[in-house]
Amino acid sequence: MAEKVKDSIDIKATSEAILEVAADYAGYPEWQDRVEKVDVLETDEDGYGTVVYYEVDAVLKKLSYTLDYDYSGWPKYFTWKLRDGDVKSLDGSYSFDEFDEVTEVTYEVSIDPGFKVPSVLRGQFKKQIVSTALKGLKKRVESR
Repeated sequence: MAEKVKDSIDIKATSEAILEVAADYAGYPEWQDRVEKVDVLETDEDGYGTVVYYEVDAVLKKLSYTLDYDYSGWPKYFTWKLRDGDVKSLDGSYSFDEFDEVTEVTYEVSIDPGFKVPSVLRGQFKKQIVSTALKGLKKRVESR
């Protein structure tokens, strides 16, 4: 069964500045602790990754998967979905709501690892996903 996670954070930057970090997939290993390797396999005409391969240390086991990214909702949001890999399902989005000098960024992901995760670890896993995605993104964007 898929586990859903959704949370938001305010970042002192424009949505464009945030997208530049969020869509810099090759840079993820520098600011997302569990991401060990990223290969951008295909890009769109703007240079944003549309097919991206990941290797991730998911604590219980190492996972690899490839995601398809869709920017057709930009500048309000962009989405991703699982193309193939070691998980059963994985899809999500970043959405952006700008206010003056701050952008509220909402991160939403639904994942079914395809294997049983003990309930004690499930909660930690969901918190870690949100923490890495939002807090890491905020720190990376605001330090630029």
